[in-house]
Amino acid sequence: MRKAFQTCVTAVEAGDAAAAAAPLDATFRGPEGMDKAGARLFLLGLLRREKVGVTVVRNQVTVTGAEAFQEVDLVLTGRSGGLLPQDASRRSFGLRWRKTGGDWRLLEIQER
Repeated sequence: MRKAFQTCVTAVEAGDAAAAAAPLDATFRGPEGMDKAGARLFLLGLLRREKVGVTVVRNQVTVTGAEAFQEVDLVLTGRSGGLLPQDASRRSFGLRWRKTGGDWRLLEIQER
Protein backbone atom coordinates (compact mmCIF):
# COMPACT_ATOMS: atom_id res chain seq x y z
CA MET A 1 0.00 0.00 0.00
CA ARG A 2 2.81 2.42 0.80
CA LYS A 3 4.38 1.51 -2.55
CA ALA A 4 1.11 2.29 -4.39
CA PHE A 5 0.92 5.65 -2.60
CA GLN A 6 4.53 6.52 -3.46
CA THR A 7 3.87 5.55 -7.09
CA CYS A 8 0.99 8.07 -7.14
CA VAL A 9 3.19 10.80 -5.64
CA THR A 10 5.94 10.14 -8.18
CA ALA A 11 3.43 10.17 -11.05
CA VAL A 12 1.94 13.51 -9.92
CA GLU A 13 5.40 15.06 -9.72
CA ALA A 14 6.21 13.66 -13.19
CA GLY A 15 2.97 15.11 -14.61
CA ASP A 16 1.60 11.65 -15.48
CA ALA A 17 -2.15 11.79 -14.73
CA ALA A 18 -2.81 8.27 -16.05
CA ALA A 19 -0.23 6.71 -13.72
CA ALA A 20 -1.42 8.83 -10.79
CA ALA A 21 -5.00 7.60 -11.32
CA ALA A 22 -4.04 3.96 -12.00
CA PRO A 23 -4.50 2.71 -8.39
CA LEU A 24 -8.00 4.19 -8.12
CA ASP A 25 -10.66 1.52 -7.68
CA ALA A 26 -13.65 1.50 -10.06
CA THR A 27 -15.78 2.51 -7.04
CA PHE A 28 -13.43 5.35 -6.03
CA ARG A 29 -14.98 8.36 -4.29
CA GLY A 30 -13.21 11.62 -3.59
CA PRO A 31 -14.10 15.05 -2.29
CA GLU A 32 -17.55 16.28 -3.26
CA GLY A 33 -18.48 12.88 -4.72
CA MET A 34 -15.72 12.85 -7.33
CA ASP A 35 -15.53 9.48 -9.10
CA LYS A 36 -12.58 7.80 -10.83
CA ALA A 37 -13.25 9.45 -14.21
CA GLY A 38 -13.63 12.86 -12.57
CA ALA A 39 -10.39 12.40 -10.63
CA ARG A 40 -8.51 11.51 -13.81
CA LEU A 41 -9.91 14.55 -15.64
CA PHE A 42 -9.00 16.78 -12.69
CA LEU A 43 -5.44 15.44 -12.70
CA LEU A 44 -5.15 15.84 -16.49
CA GLY A 45 -6.19 19.49 -16.28
CA LEU A 46 -4.05 20.31 -13.27
CA LEU A 47 -0.89 18.58 -14.46
CA ARG A 48 -1.20 20.07 -17.94
CA ARG A 49 -1.23 23.60 -16.48
CA GLU A 50 1.44 23.38 -13.81
CA LYS A 51 4.24 21.33 -12.32
CA VAL A 52 3.23 20.00 -8.92
CA GLY A 53 5.63 19.12 -6.13
CA VAL A 54 4.60 16.84 -3.27
CA THR A 55 6.36 16.67 0.10
CA VAL A 56 4.98 14.06 2.52
CA VAL A 57 5.12 15.49 6.04
CA ARG A 58 3.18 12.72 7.81
CA ASN A 59 2.21 9.26 6.60
CA GLN A 60 0.40 7.08 9.13
CA VAL A 61 -1.04 3.74 8.02
CA THR A 62 -3.30 1.31 9.85
CA VAL A 63 -3.80 -2.06 8.13
CA THR A 64 -6.57 -4.46 9.14
CA GLY A 65 -6.60 -7.57 6.95
CA ALA A 66 -7.21 -6.54 3.34
CA GLU A 67 -8.21 -2.97 4.24
CA ALA A 68 -6.03 -0.02 5.20
CA PHE A 69 -6.58 3.54 6.32
CA GLN A 70 -3.88 6.11 5.65
CA GLU A 71 -3.61 9.61 7.06
CA VAL A 72 -1.24 11.94 5.24
CA ASP A 73 -0.18 15.54 5.60
CA LEU A 74 1.33 16.97 2.42
CA VAL A 75 2.94 20.20 1.32
CA LEU A 76 1.88 20.80 -2.28
CA THR A 77 3.74 23.30 -4.44
CA GLY A 78 2.85 24.50 -7.89
CA ARG A 79 4.59 26.44 -10.63
CA SER A 80 3.54 27.30 -14.14
CA GLY A 81 6.85 27.90 -15.83
CA GLY A 82 9.59 29.41 -13.70
CA LEU A 83 12.10 27.63 -11.52
CA LEU A 84 10.57 28.58 -8.17
CA PRO A 85 7.17 27.48 -6.85
CA GLN A 86 4.49 30.13 -7.17
CA ASP A 87 2.40 28.81 -4.30
CA ALA A 88 2.48 26.20 -1.57
CA SER A 89 -0.18 24.76 0.70
CA ARG A 90 -0.29 22.20 3.47
CA ARG A 91 -3.13 19.70 3.06
CA SER A 92 -4.32 16.70 5.09
CA PHE A 93 -6.09 13.68 3.62
CA GLY A 94 -7.60 10.41 4.78
CA LEU A 95 -7.27 7.54 2.29
CA ARG A 96 -9.08 4.20 2.41
CA TRP A 97 -7.44 1.28 0.56
CA ARG A 98 -8.42 -2.33 -0.18
CA LYS A 99 -6.16 -5.14 -1.31
CA THR A 100 -7.69 -6.80 -4.37
CA GLY A 101 -5.95 -9.58 -6.28
CA GLY A 102 -2.58 -8.74 -4.75
CA ASP A 103 -2.80 -5.00 -5.54
CA TRP A 104 -3.81 -2.15 -3.27
CA ARG A 105 -6.66 -0.10 -4.75
CA LEU A 106 -7.65 3.35 -3.50
CA LEU A 107 -11.34 3.37 -2.57
CA GLU A 108 -11.72 6.81 -1.08
CA ILE A 109 -9.85 10.02 -0.37
CA GLN A 110 -11.22 12.82 1.77
CA GLU A 111 -9.62 16.12 2.67
CA ARG A 112 -9.41 16.74 6.40
